[in-house]
Amino acid sequence: MRTPFRLSLLIFFLTILFSCSARLDEAPVYEQEKVLMGTVFKIKAASRDIPEEKVEAAFTNAFQRIASLESQLSEWIAESPVSLAARQAGLAPVPVTRDLANVTELGLAISDSTGGVFDPTFLPLGRLWDIKHRKSPPPPDSIAAALKLVDYRAVRLERKKMTLYLEKKGMKIGFGGIAKGYAAREAGRILERAGIDDYIINAGGDLFVHGRKNGGEWSSGIQDPDRKDAPPLIRFNIRRECGIATSGGYENFFIWNGRRYHHIIDLSTGQPASGMKSATVFAHDPAKADAYATAFFILGPELSRARTMRDTTLAYILIDSTGRIHRSPNLSAFIEE
Repeated sequence: MRTPFRLSLLIFFLTILFSCSARLDEAPVYEQEKVLMGTVFKIKAASRDIPEEKVEAAFTNAFQRIASLESQLSEWIAESPVSLAARQAGLAPVPVTRDLANVTELGLAISDSTGGVFDPTFLPLGRLWDIKHRKSPPPPDSIAAALKLVDYRAVRLERKKMTLYLEKKGMKIGFGGIAKGYAAREAGRILERAGIDDYIINAGGDLFVHGRKNGGEWSSGIQDPDRKDAPPLIRFNIRRECGIATSGGYENFFIWNGRRYHHIIDLSTGQPASGMKSATVFAHDPAKADAYATAFFILGPELSRARTMRDTTLAYILIDSTGRIHRSPNLSAFIEE
């Protein structure tokens, strides 16, 4: 699982001034970014017919929506429903918001479809590994103890009562592997209600792409996992509305006894997953792209392919540990390389 998002220690959000650029024959492209959910959210939109002040207001509302979601979904905010659920684990259900119920429901559905490879209750294990601060792996007994608290089947979400209950004392739930995608989708809906249909929302490197850019397709690429400063290894145009998320073991890691230990943990072993360098997932729903990027990194090419055969709203580009590139059969429905 990926490390959960962390509440920024900044008192004020980092804000880049609202900006606009365009050639004479093109629609203006507006951009703005803020630090939210412990990462940089950047909105870029192309709009010819909407006044600049209306676009700016829509951006403001979209960022406010993301901030509201952070206050509900962050396990680093003591007053959030997520934190309250952890404190009441094994004791009593806690009230939840509609958004938290939505994210929990989706997370549990993905957990079930992946056999627990993706699991929003991974937090005790994720905090134990704490890749950014560790210099050596945790002791095996500590890993075993943390794994006993990881079980999505012990989460009880009651939609009618709007409550959430973690059955085991010591359990925690976290949405670092899904919340950014959900927030991007919600922010996009606000833009669309304002009449802005052509936009990209970049949530710390994960994208939600909607519409077109001046009649053409938005474009993006995939980083070479072995060469951080190199040009993109794969470039593509985006053919349809979709979320795009990448998980990789090449940024957050430490080296111990000659072995690299990264932050994507295989919950079947309690150890960092092996066999892959990166997994990029394309999905109709950006929240699903976020979650399945983690899952496909752990599952590898064969099981990921089987999943996309059953669910054609997902596609992938995987790079395995040998450098071989694997593409799902339905990839062309999402992008053109």
